[in-house]
Amino acid sequence: MPLKKFEKIRSTLHFADNTLCLPKDHPDYDRLFKIRPLEEMLNCQFGKVPLDQRLSIDEQMCATKMSHYIKQYMPNKPHKWGFKLYLICSLQGYAHRFEVYSGGGSKNNILPGEPDLGESGNTVVRLTRMVPRNVNHIIYFDNFYTSVPLVTYLAKEGIFSLGTVRVNRLRNCKLPDKNTIMKKNVPRGFYEENVATVDDIDVSAVVWKDNKPVNLLSTYVGAEPATTVTRFDKSKKERVAIPCPKVIKEYNAHMGGVDLLDSFIGRYHITIKSRKWTMRLFYHFLDLAVINSWVMFKKVNNIKGNDQLLNLGTFRLELAETLCKLGLPANGAKRGRPSGSTIQRELVMKKFRGPAQAIPLKDVRLDQTCHWAVWLDKQQRVKVREYYFRSTFKKYFNLGFGTPRTDTCSKCNELLGRINRSTDVVEKTNLMTEKKVHMLKARAFYRLLKEKRDDLIVFPFDCQKNQVLPKISDYSRQLYIYNFGVVKSVPENTLNRNNVKLYIWTEDGNRKGANEVA
Repeated sequence: MPLKKFEKIRSTLHFADNTLCLPKDHPDYDRLFKIRPLEEMLNCQFGKVPLDQRLSIDEQMCATKMSHYIKQYMPNKPHKWGFKLYLICSLQGYAHRFEVYSGGGSKNNILPGEPDLGESGNTVVRLTRMVPRNVNHIIYFDNFYTSVPLVTYLAKEGIFSLGTVRVNRLRNCKLPDKNTIMKKNVPRGFYEENVATVDDIDVSAVVWKDNKPVNLLSTYVGAEPATTVTRFDKSKKERVAIPCPKVIKEYNAHMGGVDLLDSFIGRYHITIKSRKWTMRLFYHFLDLAVINSWVMFKKVNNIKGNDQLLNLGTFRLELAETLCKLGLPANGAKRGRPSGSTIQRELVMKKFRGPAQAIPLKDVRLDQTCHWAVWLDKQQRVKVREYYFRSTFKKYFNLGFGTPRTDTCSKCNELLGRINRSTDVVEKTNLMTEKKVHMLKARAFYRLLKEKRDDLIVFPFDCQKNQVLPKISDYSRQLYIYNFGVVKSVPENTLNRNNVKLYIWTEDGNRKGANEVA
């Protein structure tokens, strides 16, 4: 599509009939009237996917700094300015429903039978209307939403809940306050639980001391059975295990659905700028739809047992290419020289194309010189480069073409393995000291070898790397190459053919072993 055509479509794109918008002083005025039909349509499509048992609710920022009265400032978010959205997501990052926050003065749609729990509590009530009742669904949220009336209402509706809670929302609670729990005589990892019955609902409140007190409220899990987590102790200069309540483990394991969705949007998102607030939200909704499609794509392929999954970037590219070609005729007009063949005919002709590189003559291919047969699972249609053969020989045939690897010391390898396996600090320190002394001795030894001595002649004898040749009829064995050298004691920079004698032979040719030759 040409750029001017795209800009013209974008400038005239609307999602609602603006003539039907009510005046601002009307009691039923909707601040999101221009984008409301698109939001409702997407929520209808997102809600068709079956819900998982565990869901999380959190806010999200549609980053922008344009001037608009519903723009919010959240200093604790990575993107501090933008439009705020509330979402209910699965653990995999699928957004089942969302709503755009339009300000505190907006109309609250409270249905009959629903309590008025304030702005944050009513948001959870609205998002959980789609959650089936009495089928053991669990909702997770943070301290912005959690309150005793909210968790009791959800429990009466047959929905369990868990979330961090602010202390001022736990009235008449017998849990220790912050000043008491942060005393030095209270160890890190201390926790205490208080269970109360509110409107015939058992509610568990737990406080846990980490870097600071953490308060949680739940209707389905408590502090027991407790486990342990590791934290760094500044006084001991090491990581130690401290007690951790069960409710903490549950919250940390299942609360990150919206954050995972934010990370997906942060990697790949639409970066087209626009001065219209509706277009900025439209781009964000489009990103949500693409990510939801990708999450469902991975889920379906995992069920089918397909391991070759597309990453998010490749998925977006293929999706864009598919949408661009959607609805076009197979033999549609193309730019350039006209072609009378259809796409299907072109695909058939592609199978009979010649190779990308000219095939050598038969005599050259079978002369067994500088030519290796490479077996591939799939036919290679691209031009093969030199590094491909190098990697193939190294991976499948154990043949290297680069510089020889550095010799390793068995003593160094043994000490290094013992250091990695050791858990005792004292033993590990002693092993590291022993390895350092061993390396110093080795350096001193090599310095002696480099000294020039007329009364010293070196006879090096070694076996080169065993060349495991390809499994073809011409080379169906391993080739052993031996080196026998006579080197006078001279500096390295003066080595030449006068003071170095090197003899090379194969074991198969001489029919003698290494000991006999030595």
